[in-house]
Amino acid sequence: MAREGGGAAMAPAAAEVRYGIVGVGMMGREHLHNLAHLAGEVEREQSVRVCVTCLADPHPESLLLGLRLAAELGLPPPQTFSGHRELLDSGLCDAVVVSSPNMTHSEILMDIICYAKPHHVLVEKPLCTTVQDCKKVIEAAKQRSDILMQVGLEYRYMPPVAKLIDIVKSGTLGQVKMVAIREHRFPFLVKVNNWNRFNCNSGGTLVEKCCHFFDLIRLFADANPVRVMASGAIDVNHKDEVYDGKVPDIIDNAYVIVEFDNGCRGMLDLCMFAEGSKNEQEISVVGDTGKARLLFQRAL
Repeated sequence: MAREGGGAAMAPAAAEVRYGIVGVGMMGREHLHNLAHLAGEVEREQSVRVCVTCLADPHPESLLLGLRLAAELGLPPPQTFSGHRELLDSGLCDAVVVSSPNMTHSEILMDIICYAKPHHVLVEKPLCTTVQDCKKVIEAAKQRSDILMQVGLEYRYMPPVAKLIDIVKSGTLGQVKMVAIREHRFPFLVKVNNWNRFNCNSGGTLVEKCCHFFDLIRLFADANPVRVMASGAIDVNHKDEVYDGKVPDIIDNAYVIVEFDNGCRGMLDLCMFAEGSKNEQEISVVGDTGKARLLFQRAL
């Protein structure tokens, strides 16, 4: 196609989605890394330009690490802020990734949802640390039809798990009767200020780590839970650690059984002091006509 005057037509400018990241610790930098790789793929396939324009974190060290990673990835240097409100006020982003510590999610999400300008949101799991806060955020989000909001339960989309989901949904196994997930792994990694050592900050081990697995169990069961039985304890990890005079209170092992309204049962077997296990994670789905099993030698 040619323009008047004989020159070649200008290609239409690519639409742009500008991302801001709130919380640039370990997970925030992981999202920065993924967005950098996603940018090229999306631009090639959908003519949409993805860019990370700003970072927010109250810890200067985390911001510095975020800027350093952006430079290593060849990204233009993002603007930095010490808090999420300044990031929102900057007008620099259209979508926000919330990867701050769990106990901060509720306040940050409510500020984003209630902000006059709409910002789409991807929040790291868990949504919040209490049922009350989860309900509050969900109800507020429902009032904003101009906002897309998603919780980062990414296990669903990991290729081996996605394949297992397809097998189950295809009916190959028949009606699902039992789901078992086993994770025997290493202790929690160190986080900024060790916030993940306390239930009041993380929501507890079964929320912080295992919400992925409860999401999968419910997905495979294709039903709603009606009864839960669980037993867990602090037997090995973090017992000799003290932070501001307090000893960590997160459990390091548990068994959980969930019964669903269609008769299916799910089980979680968790151990956080079993580093070196042959298979770090195992997922088993049993139907009335077949069984599928997924093994991970190490965490995905």
